[in-house]
Amino acid sequence: MRLQILGLCRFSYPSNLEAFQKDHADEAALRAYLYAEDRMEGRFYFFEELVVPTIRAQTDKDFRVVVLAGDQMPTHYRQRLEAAVAGCPQFDLRFEPEGQNHADLCRRLMVDARDQSADWVAEFRLDDDDAVALDFVATIRAMAPAVTALAAASPEVRAALDFAMGFVLYAKRRELDILPVLARLWTPALVMVNRPDHPKSLLDTRHLRLWQRFPVISSVDHPMFIRGAHDDNDSSVEKRKLQKFRIDPFDIPAKIEDRFGLDLDRMETRWRLCPARKKLGC
Repeated sequence: MRLQILGLCRFSYPSNLEAFQKDHADEAALRAYLYAEDRMEGRFYFFEELVVPTIRAQTDKDFRVVVLAGDQMPTHYRQRLEAAVAGCPQFDLRFEPEGQNHADLCRRLMVDARDQSADWVAEFRLDDDDAVALDFVATIRAMAPAVTALAAASPEVRAALDFAMGFVLYAKRRELDILPVLARLWTPALVMVNRPDHPKSLLDTRHLRLWQRFPVISSVDHPMFIRGAHDDNDSSVEKRKLQKFRIDPFDIPAKIEDRFGLDLDRMETRWRLCPARKKLGC
């Protein structure tokens, strides 16, 4: 069985206004909000500290992540984004014309990126402030036979793999705070499996309702994601009903380093220096 593993990460792309939960008067106001200096410093902090290191250090290198950004992104931010992913061939930067319908654009990018010679495609999405465990891709591949068997038997020929254990990283004004969580069908580390010629992609069904459409396998064996939480989230993390898994708080830094390869002390030092800290804190 040939499996393609394909991810999507949206980086401050100004799509149609209706795609945002926060109201903006027009496209110019949306662009001004998204590209504001303090906000962009915050987005780059999370992207450079969470997304890039954990994607770069995946134990299985056979995957691709499409990074969606706007074609009108200011030049210095575009150059910084290009520099952040340099040397990591798994990243595929796409600077698309702004103002497009969000769902249609994401579907087109993912469908166009599919390998039509593959038997199955495993799709996932990361926000630009998320992280996945170092064995995320390897674990998808290891569990693929079970997930694809369910997909093949489903009327929609789709199935999902839900890694439901992870951490929330709360970026507060003074510090970073980590909370261990169990959260079903949350977007980080949620994988959809379908055939490469399937007309739908991972954003075409609301993630919390996937279980109503096709089979879902839930895995809580190991922490598999880190979800960034701060005032700039388009959707509030605090509104989710989250359960905790048991772990000694003193063991969390070692677990973060072991599972994600991240140094919380170093991340906190840089957070204190981040220009966005006072405005983006929880």
